[in-house]
Amino acid sequence: MRLTHIKNLAVLLGTLLLPLTLSAQDTDEQATGDEQNEAAFQSWLTEFREDALARGISASTLDSVLPTIRQQRQAVQADRSQAEFVNTYERYLRRVNASRIEAGKDLMAEHGDMIREVSAGYGVQHRFVVAILGLESNYGSFPITEPLFSVIATLAFDGRRGEMFRNELYAALEIVDKGYATPEMMKSSWAGALGIVQFTPSSFLRLAVDHDGDGRIDLWTMGPDVIASVANYLSSTGWRDDQTWGREVSLPSGGEQSLPAPQSAGMTPEAQCRSFQSMGAWRPLNDWQQLGVRRADGSDLPTRNLPAALLIGDEGDDKGYLVYRNFCSIMRYNPAFRYALSVSLLADAIDDIRD
Repeated sequence: MRLTHIKNLAVLLGTLLLPLTLSAQDTDEQATGDEQNEAAFQSWLTEFREDALARGISASTLDSVLPTIRQQRQAVQADRSQAEFVNTYERYLRRVNASRIEAGKDLMAEHGDMIREVSAGYGVQHRFVVAILGLESNYGSFPITEPLFSVIATLAFDGRRGEMFRNELYAALEIVDKGYATPEMMKSSWAGALGIVQFTPSSFLRLAVDHDGDGRIDLWTMGPDVIASVANYLSSTGWRDDQTWGREVSLPSGGEQSLPAPQSAGMTPEAQCRSFQSMGAWRPLNDWQQLGVRRADGSDLPTRNLPAALLIGDEGDDKGYLVYRNFCSIMRYNPAFRYALSVSLLADAIDDIRD
């Protein structure tokens, strides 16, 4: 009897210990996998260094930056779950809240003269510049603290968009190599975007502006360089300061199903809008009026016969938005409908513009 109990106890103990044994094995396999991954990453960095030298990046810059790079796996996770593409309109548009609106008004109260003057110099309404800063970094209050070079190198090594981030890594090194910023200044978000304006390094090189003429481009401190750089970005995409972004509209019964049409079914959109084919058909406002589309309050659309595309919100909410060419310029900043719509609605709220 006792022997039977002993055998049963042994079996029980073996069963209890089995998961521990497997867990230890899994841990060993994980450690081996991590070591192999790190070895591959270091080999990738070595190969990248040779390419960067061939592109003209100085050895001194590479020697100061590359040894500091560490893999940031959280950047990979963030890159694959961007809110602009996984959230509903209703959920994403919660970003246009009272707190963010009031913070934008406060920024205008503090720096309004400078913001208006600098934005106007680029032919861009100031409210859109301010709204972009609100969405990108909560007007500079959101902590931008991640090590840019580690983030971008990780995303380049990951491979999903490897070639794009490899080019961004070259651009980031060029920023340091040309003395625009020190390696310590190069802090970013998990997406590898720089400063208050959240420019990619390549956008920094093409569009960032030393507006105050102090010899450096400061995108980390709210000031003329920040405002000018965002305004210059929008201006470079064909922005029109005699137009707004569009407006919320009400749809006729069944409009969610009947109104969407491919881009080819409408007029040819302007150049900056053509690549956004999922925006559908562009039609003059008069045509949308005839199809039963009205302002959000039910009144007639404006009589200025601008070309517009119709964006449909979440299925079943009967919300739509007629958008103009400037909306496409905001999409050049971030190619997501929800993002551009949030910027547009926030811009109007900051300036108390009501349709």
